[in-house]
Amino acid sequence: MMREDQALRDSRGAPPAEPLAAAEEKPPATLLVYRDGHQMEVQDYAILGKTLWVFSAQITRQVPLTDLDLAATERVNGDRGVNFVAPSTQ
Repeated sequence: MMREDQALRDSRGAPPAEPLAAAEEKPPATLLVYRDGHQMEVQDYAILGKTLWVFSAQITRQVPLTDLDLAATERVNGDRGVNFVAPSTQ
């Protein structure tokens, strides 16, 4: 009887794959606005001290916060529904 049960389970095959979970979706990109006016979209970044580190699969880049227009970066991302909080520049 156990062999029959095992044979029945084997004949059914594997259950269908479930769709990807919502947690695996990428969050919206953050738009960095530079003082010279150009912009760059980034997905993963960290702010450490006076440097913003941009992480990607190809390269890790350092951006001095002084190169960015932080007020414009906050405003543009707020309009897009992305939370970007610049560190205080005291």
